[in-house]
Amino acid sequence: MAKKEISGNKGGSSSPRTPVEQPDDLQSVAKEKILIALGEGEFGGELTGQNIFLDGTPLNNADGSSNFSGVTWEFRPGTQDQTYIQGLPGTENEIAVGTAITETSGFTRTFTDSTLSAIRLRIQWPSLFEQEDNGDLNGYSIAYNISVSTDGGAFQTVIDTAVTGKTTTGYERSHRVDLPQDGSTWTVRLTRTTPVQNSARVGDTMTLESYTEVIDAKLRYPLTALLYMEFDSRQFSGNVPQITCEPKGRIIRVPDNYDPDARTYSGEWDGTFKFAWTDNPAWVFYDLVVTDRFGLGDRLTADNIDKWTLYTVAQYCDELVPDGKGGSGTEPRFKCDVYVQNRSDAYTVFRDFAAIFRGMTYWAGDQIVALADMPRDVDYNYTNANVIDGQFAYSSSNTKTRYTSALVSYSDPDNGYADAVQPVFEPDLVNRYKTFNQLELTAIACTRQSEADRRGRWGILTNVQDRVITFQVGLDGDIPLPGYIIAVADEYLSGRIAGGRIRSVNGRVITLDRTPDASEGDRLQLNLPSGISEARTIESIAENLVTVSTAYSETPEAESVWVVESADVLAQLYRVSMISMDDDGNFSITGSTYDPSKYDAIDTGAQLDSRPVSVIPAGTQNAPQNIVIGEYSVVNQGISLQTMRVQWDPTANALAYEAQWRRNSGNWINVPRTSTISFEVPAIYTGTYTVRVRAINAAEISSGWTTSDPVELTGKVGNPPKPLGFSATTDIVWGITLTWGFPDNTEDTLKTTIQYATNADGTDATLLSDVAYPSHVYVMQGLLSGQGFWFRAQLVDKSGNESGYTDWIRGQASDNIPDIIGDISNEIEASPAFQQMTDNLDDLSQAVLQNSLANNATSNLQFQQYGEVKASILTVQTTVADNTQALAELDTEVQAEFGDINSSITTVQQALADAQSSIATFETQLQAVQDDTSALVDTKLTANIQDDGTGTATFSLRAGVTRGGTFYGAGFALGVAPNGAGGYTATTIFNANQFGIYSGSDPSQFQLAFSVFNGQTFINQAFIQDASITNAKIGDFIQSNNYVSGSTGWSINKNGGAEFSGVTVRGDIEATSGHMSNVTIDGTCDVQLLRAQNIQGDLIIGSDSRGEGNLFHLGSQLSNPNSIVKGQLYLICTFPGAPFPRIATFTQPIQFNFGGERNVVDFVTANGSVGYSFEAGNQSGARNQTVTVNIPASSFDATEAIYLRVNSRNYNGAVTFTGNILVMRSTSGVAWAASSF
Repeated sequence: MAKKEISGNKGGSSSPRTPVEQPDDLQSVAKEKILIALGEGEFGGELTGQNIFLDGTPLNNADGSSNFSGVTWEFRPGTQDQTYIQGLPGTENEIAVGTAITETSGFTRTFTDSTLSAIRLRIQWPSLFEQEDNGDLNGYSIAYNISVSTDGGAFQTVIDTAVTGKTTTGYERSHRVDLPQDGSTWTVRLTRTTPVQNSARVGDTMTLESYTEVIDAKLRYPLTALLYMEFDSRQFSGNVPQITCEPKGRIIRVPDNYDPDARTYSGEWDGTFKFAWTDNPAWVFYDLVVTDRFGLGDRLTADNIDKWTLYTVAQYCDELVPDGKGGSGTEPRFKCDVYVQNRSDAYTVFRDFAAIFRGMTYWAGDQIVALADMPRDVDYNYTNANVIDGQFAYSSSNTKTRYTSALVSYSDPDNGYADAVQPVFEPDLVNRYKTFNQLELTAIACTRQSEADRRGRWGILTNVQDRVITFQVGLDGDIPLPGYIIAVADEYLSGRIAGGRIRSVNGRVITLDRTPDASEGDRLQLNLPSGISEARTIESIAENLVTVSTAYSETPEAESVWVVESADVLAQLYRVSMISMDDDGNFSITGSTYDPSKYDAIDTGAQLDSRPVSVIPAGTQNAPQNIVIGEYSVVNQGISLQTMRVQWDPTANALAYEAQWRRNSGNWINVPRTSTISFEVPAIYTGTYTVRVRAINAAEISSGWTTSDPVELTGKVGNPPKPLGFSATTDIVWGITLTWGFPDNTEDTLKTTIQYATNADGTDATLLSDVAYPSHVYVMQGLLSGQGFWFRAQLVDKSGNESGYTDWIRGQASDNIPDIIGDISNEIEASPAFQQMTDNLDDLSQAVLQNSLANNATSNLQFQQYGEVKASILTVQTTVADNTQALAELDTEVQAEFGDINSSITTVQQALADAQSSIATFETQLQAVQDDTSALVDTKLTANIQDDGTGTATFSLRAGVTRGGTFYGAGFALGVAPNGAGGYTATTIFNANQFGIYSGSDPSQFQLAFSVFNGQTFINQAFIQDASITNAKIGDFIQSNNYVSGSTGWSINKNGGAEFSGVTVRGDIEATSGHMSNVTIDGTCDVQLLRAQNIQGDLIIGSDSRGEGNLFHLGSQLSNPNSIVKGQLYLICTFPGAPFPRIATFTQPIQFNFGGERNVVDFVTANGSVGYSFEAGNQSGARNQTVTVNIPASSFDATEAIYLRVNSRNYNGAVTFTGNILVMRSTSGVAWAASSF
């Protein structure tokens, strides 16, 4: 057998190929559509892709290339008849379809609603891919088109496109199909032109998810400039970019001879206007005044604004000045690039816009006048000869307030018009004032760095020229108006005779009232009859005869004012800033320094020229001399008041004087700086007065003080009287009102000083307020109920004299419970929390339904129905953003209906922000309804911030049942709101018939601790530290916490029994029985029946010294004949002493039987003094004598006694006592019967 040879080749080491999947590159795209109201139209426009910006980047570059793809925009200039922008806003109704689209089965639908504007188709591809033979997963493309037939006509293809790419997670796309508005019915057809592959390797399912019927609002927004933007949100990471643009703004009125592009004026202006765009601030100002839609045109007419003056200002604005960039570049002096977004009062707006051209505005002769700080010729002249008293008053600021640098904020167009700061610096001023004061200002409507620099330099140079002049004139003060330039020749400042009045005129020869300090070549400036100032060169001068080179345009009149200017002394120049007229017809004029050289310094950087106005050397200043103090009387309403008058001699080179005065050794009182040589102080008091004065020259150098001799003046005597009827209330809730009056002749009162204290003696007195005269009421607020203080007041006059304080009086805040409850109720009812709790409980579902139909709302409804059984969930999303507000709202409604029985849960969430406020609201409402009965629970939360910085926050929970048309409700609310005094008040409110607070953690062990039932409050147990109770009903007893019977504290039981450790009673006491120990009774006491065992003081009980009844016989004591011993004391009676003198009266005469012998008898008291004495025995038989004994004061602890003593001889006789002894107080007292003898 033959052998076969088998051979082969090695297969190698290669591995199988791995399929590759292309990344998903199809993503659903959201389109942003924004309609912006740029402003009040008509706009100049000129918007292009190069001056519309998204996040600061222009849509197109200068070469025309685009920086963004898929961006569309439309502009409307704001004309009356402009067309509307399609697609926004509109009302939309989305209808679900869910139909697959194939090449043989498309979608066709006819629409017969003639109000429709467009149909939007939403197409979905669940996946889009194709798997190659090698396993790679790549993208796929499907072509389709949309066509429209109008009124049954032929189909017209409006969209022919394709989707190309790969997605495994789904991709959606929407197409808006605008319906031709010349038809009434339309048929829309969606056709797929790429066949379906019916292969698992190809994902090419195409579905029409829904179509939406769109009704455009077709809002033209006439007279409003609009910008519509639509772009792909993917380019901005899903965020909304900032949209900015640079259009030419409003077309406004300009003179008909004005070319706004060239900024030139041709020929004479006849006062008529045309409409054009301009950024000249003067004509923008004019437009604000006369426009009736947003300006003052509905209140003023064109006749109410001085357009001729504004015409001059406008020309000054358009003048070309260096642009500050070097070279020969120029630019207009002022431009107005401004966007007004907020409403403000007219005065503020006019002031701000006038500031653009360095202007000021005022109302004169039924016209608004706008002037600019710009070069102007002299309008009128004033000298010492035509001002009242020949005096000018000067003032200026402190060097610390003079600026040497500035920071000016302006809008930088190279940085998206963000704020930029331009520094301005004047090194010469820093060296001069040795300080670095910085002015900060905002340049309104300024978008140029060079203009910001000019504005800052104007602020610095204007501030440094800060001398202000004030003077009074007669009728010629009515000639200059605010903004006019006046020349002032003040010989006291200039040091020369440079002004006066004309005596006569003969052609070119002017005869003056005095010889001027002038020479040939100087200028003679006159006020002419027409009210203008005109100057001529002096040709020759001979004393007071002056010949000028050229006659004046008008023949000057005698008594007109003249002013001379020479090379070394010029008249002072001032711009009039204020004019006022008094009751006498005199005018007061105030002006600020006018420097004509500053304008070139501002515009071109030229050097400031120092204007010479004085030849007075600036060395030292002499002090005033010969100060004289006097007084005179003024009768005011029949009352004579003394006025102190002080005057002194004029001082050479002095422009102003400062004076001070004092009474006795009081403090020095300043007198306002004056240019006159006298001052007065009205309604002075008697005293010694001293005055001191110093002089100040043009260089602000002051002299030393010159002090007068003290002078005694007779004015009002003493200090001011005290306030009359100073009283404090006790019935004002949460406060105390203090009132007082002013005595006669106190018209010079400066203030009323009030002190308060917590103690009646005022040991902790504190200043409450200084109330300016003539106010006579002061209200102390914010007190606690029943809180009281002690008050006193005094008057202080304008001279610093004090009346002395009144006595302390007490006032307190009301403790009247009905008033307090009423006030609390009013406060609560005015709170936002109460208003929210008491608002009507409206059905929120109706509001949600209305929102679902709104133009800016997107609705989603899930709905099921089975006969009359319905269930639905509605979600409404609303967003609004325009130039007036930003609004976002999310509403949800969950509802179930079973015939007439239904229930719902509705929630509204809203956030709103506009120029005036920002508000966030969250409200949820639960409702159940059956027949005529409904139950509702509503929860609402509100947070609100206003543009003034105040805020409120409220929360409410309300529940209610309505049955048979009657509502039964309960509620709870809390809130925080401004209190009107810069703070906030927190309020919590409950509304219920029954209210309870339980304690305990186990529900089965709950205990009611606090409850309110039908308007009454019940408390189980309470510890109250401080309580004010109008009426209290105690069930068992009330007692102090330290009560121990018979020892400490107090107790009152329900039977009326009471025990107190101590009682002070200031009123009446009524008692039927009782026991009192150690009682002192002060004052008068009426006693109907008094039973006493022992009485001391006014009431005493005497005691019989012998105990022998009503006969006391001295002789019976002795056995010898001479029974009565000379000088011996025989005790008659004793009784308790008292610390006041008394009288003891024997009620029956005492019988003395001395047998006809003369004897002196004394009645002696316990201290040995003789209380009564008489001579007895000088007759035969017995003598009866009435006896009253003076008892001296001793003490209650002493024993008082009455003794009998005979002084002449011993005698055997008898003295017989019968009746009683009455002892009483010497001045007043109560008598008491002593024991019988």
